Amino acid sequence: MKHSGSTSEQSRLYNERIILQAVRETPGISRAQIAELTRLSAQTISVITSYLIEQELLCITGKVKGKRGQPSIKLEINAQGAYGLGINIDRDHISAALVDFNGKCLLLRHCDVHFPTETEAKQIALGLIEEVRETLGDTWQKVQGVGLTMPDYMAEWLESLVHKADEALDLMHLKNAMTYWASDDFKLWLARHTEKTVICENDANASAINELLLSGGEISAQDFFYIFIGAACGGGIVSRGECVRGAAGGAGNFGLIPTAKGELGDWILEALSSVSLRRFLARKNQDYAQLESEYLDDTTLKYVQAWSKKVALEVTPALISVIAIQDPKRILLGGRLETSVLQPLIQELTQSLQEQAPKVLSLPKIEIAETAMTSSIVGAAILPLYQTFSPYQSLLLVSDDNGVKQALNSVNESIVG
Repeated sequence: MKHSGSTSEQSRLYNERIILQAVRETPGISRAQIAELTRLSAQTISVITSYLIEQELLCITGKVKGKRGQPSIKLEINAQGAYGLGINIDRDHISAALVDFNGKCLLLRHCDVHFPTETEAKQIALGLIEEVRETLGDTWQKVQGVGLTMPDYMAEWLESLVHKADEALDLMHLKNAMTYWASDDFKLWLARHTEKTVICENDANASAINELLLSGGEISAQDFFYIFIGAACGGGIVSRGECVRGAAGGAGNFGLIPTAKGELGDWILEALSSVSLRRFLARKNQDYAQLESEYLDDTTLKYVQAWSKKVALEVTPALISVIAIQDPKRILLGGRLETSVLQPLIQELTQSLQEQAPKVLSLPKIEIAETAMTSSIVGAAILPLYQTFSPYQSLLLVSDDNGVKQALNSVNESIVG
């Protein structure tokens, strides 16, 4: 994937980021090869790569001999040069992850909690954060920030999303407890406790960003629609290699589209969810399977296929709309459902689309996301690295924000100096 750099003095930080991206996509790349990819001058590349080596973001892994002159150095991302910490809060769990600068997950912790309260969340988060501090030791200062991900509208649709009898009987108390998540209080608490910048994102967008960065720069992986399936359902749009958020940050919110018939709920977030599957199985006197192997049972698989068929009928019109508007190359399913559930679901969705979509519409392939079960938490941990180092213009250049301008000037001065 080619990245076009700018020679403008004001965009030095952008040039730094596209160089990092070029090295990330082609480990062992030389400065001359970076010049071919980015169209930056040899002097600019020499200055910026020297700075990135000094900052321990790049490392020299060897030399390659050319036909003339001195051998060129080979550059790679220094995995220990930066870290991202992620916290994921959902209706049915709290998780934490630590990733290095290559995106490798170094630590992953998970706690099952039904509709976490403020107190529960803080107690669990404290333990998880302290474990990360102990793991990193003196390199804690290299953590670029904390990614915080959670579903939108945590306090809404509780009547449809609870599955415990005591919660259903005391919905008012539960709803009052859940209104905490509509505020920025937990974000501010995290920032104070970690002394790091906290970046918030919904779980679907974080999962989409995670999938995007796993693509390794392949052009075929730069346009997709991500459907995140957890206790509820959401969506994320990736177009031309960038996560599209929309005017108010709600673009791609697949769960807020009405279902076709309302048999599994009035909204897609209710119908296409782990809670929906749990309720469907309960009506058939079947337990909700906790392990992948449990779905291999013929009886369980039969009911999963029946549920998948119902879901497909409910969400196909919405999927047709998504395809017609975005024209994605792929539709990816990820989140909290096991592969043994996603496979029959994809079969039913594919068949339903083929039967209902207009023949003139080009249908994308529906696939399981690369990191389905851990997508939201690893995506949360990647957020600080994505925001700090990604070359995407929507994060850096297309903005009048004074903070961005100050950051540009600060880095320019430090490199020139």
